[in-house]
Amino acid sequence: MKGIIKLFDLINEYAGRATSIIIYFLLLVVVYEVISRKVFNAPTVWGFDLSFMLYSTMFLLGGGYTLKYSGHVAIDVFTSRLPKRKQAIISLITYLIFFFPFMFVLIYVSGAFALQSWIDLERSQSPWNQPLYHFKTLMPIGFTLLMIQGISEFLKTLLILKKGDK
Repeated sequence: MKGIIKLFDLINEYAGRATSIIIYFLLLVVVYEVISRKVFNAPTVWGFDLSFMLYSTMFLLGGGYTLKYSGHVAIDVFTSRLPKRKQAIISLITYLIFFFPFMFVLIYVSGAFALQSWIDLERSQSPWNQPLYHFKTLMPIGFTLLMIQGISEFLKTLLILKKGDK
């Protein structure tokens, strides 16, 4: 169990660190677009689309990393006052009832969505007309990263119940 936790945490650690580099490219694209538009009155055809794709990539591939470091929004007003054991039980139940079923649906639906995009060799409707199939493939990959981190967190919670502490 600890080996799986370590592997899944490591995968999301590397994915998160690699994804964080995208912010620099996003910054360059946005600054270039703003200067082109405001200073030279010559907006680019690709600036908005590329910035949208870069930000979306960060969002999709960074979900597992964010879960690893408890960065997602959590409403723990009630559970934070409970003992660790009861917090762990509630966490296990919510993972089983909400997280895992929702993630299975997201992975399945986004996988079918990406597959159809590859079959059609889908392209953007924008003037830039960039291919979208590779970008849409990031959706099931990102949801899979989030799912494996969810499995890791679930297993960590099981260990809390097993040991009685964190």
